[in-house]
Amino acid sequence: MDARLHRLLERPETAIVRDLARNRSLPIILVGGAVRDALLDQTPHDFDFAVQGDAIGLGRAVANALSADFYVMDAERGTARVLMPNTVLDFAMCRGSTWRDDLRARDFTLNAIAIDPVAEAVLDETGGIADLAAGQIRATSDHALADDPIRALRAVRLKFALGMTIEPQTLALVSAIGGDVLRPSAERIRDEFFDILGLPNAAQATRMLDAVGLLTHVAPEIEPMRALAQSAPHRFAVLEHTWQAMAALDALVADVDLPIAGSARQSIVEYLQSSLAGGRIVGSLMRFAALMHDCAKPDTLSVDAEGRMHFYTHERLGADMAAARARALKLSGDEVSWIRAFVVNHMRPNQMARMPQPPTPRTLARFFRDSGECAPLLALFAVADCWGKRGGETGEFDCGPSRQIAALLIEQYYARFEKSVAPAPLLTGQELIALGVPQGPRIGAILRAVREAQMAGEIETHSQALALVDTVRHQS
Repeated sequence: MDARLHRLLERPETAIVRDLARNRSLPIILVGGAVRDALLDQTPHDFDFAVQGDAIGLGRAVANALSADFYVMDAERGTARVLMPNTVLDFAMCRGSTWRDDLRARDFTLNAIAIDPVAEAVLDETGGIADLAAGQIRATSDHALADDPIRALRAVRLKFALGMTIEPQTLALVSAIGGDVLRPSAERIRDEFFDILGLPNAAQATRMLDAVGLLTHVAPEIEPMRALAQSAPHRFAVLEHTWQAMAALDALVADVDLPIAGSARQSIVEYLQSSLAGGRIVGSLMRFAALMHDCAKPDTLSVDAEGRMHFYTHERLGADMAAARARALKLSGDEVSWIRAFVVNHMRPNQMARMPQPPTPRTLARFFRDSGECAPLLALFAVADCWGKRGGETGEFDCGPSRQIAALLIEQYYARFEKSVAPAPLLTGQELIALGVPQGPRIGAILRAVREAQMAGEIETHSQALALVDTVRHQS
């Protein structure tokens, strides 16, 4: 056996599964991503075990032995999951009466390489080892993708995640899926799509999703963007501008080429890999918001007397459309709110960049208040959005102001505003009512004024807030 696979079997979690299966006389194989990653000299984190027998019972026993979390994913199909820090172990009943049937029913040959951990034998019924060596993704059969159309999305993800090519016949199968990609549940589409958006080269991967005819079904908002031209300084139609901006964003994320402190750069990197309630990493939410940032331009197009095109309020309508698509993909409420905040505020950093004077503390406070935690990523996107207007073309068009405002916003966010994006309120609406302010919109306006002053560092105490309320009331 290959030494890399032998090391895989020596991992503690694998050894525990092997021993418990042997004690229960349950034939098992380790198959899929863990075996593939080991052969690619990568550290596996996802382990898939096929079981001829009680897969759920074995999974529960493994979870108990590892003191790990356990849950049944599908009782009817006999699938269960064991969760450990940075490691997932899945258990499923064998697909068919033999291992040969199981392996041939899988998606791609490189995911159909298996190990019998008891016999320490390699099973490669579909030629996956040869395909892995050749760097190609090949379907296990002509009907593998039609059996489960989510595999069409997965083919694109694997291509860019592993740096491989999709074998021509398999690529034809991917392109033939079309609207059938919507057959699986929204949750499965969401998971595969957002795994693609979380890749370092998400712009290339998403552009390929479009080229093979899948993206227009997963995110139909892009279709009207395809042929909509834009006035100067834009060089591209809306969708091509989006691709250009996303590519620039990927480059910025890979190397934050801005004059910002190393600690701020590290904070951005860590934030991109963090997740909100719902489980998607922030980096994938940002790419989705970038994909959708101009989706409302077709619906807000107007042309002035000089023939210049305008898209007034496209950021607000676009935020609604992006939020609706996010909900359709079953994202969590926190994730939907994050995407909405990103899209609705995506123009503001570049608007500040065009101001004759640097933004005031109050202007910064309002921006950070409205955009919340996505503020530093909006600063990065300002540079990408600017670059996407012209692509690689040089000349008089200059993104220097966007770079300067991005550096300022990131520096200010981490130096002053990070902890005050959601500061503890100095006043409540009930206090304002007790002070004689009538119930209604006026209370909300006063509370916003107090919060802006608090975030801008103009007030810090309850008594200062009360003094500001008195000033505001006398101004009205």
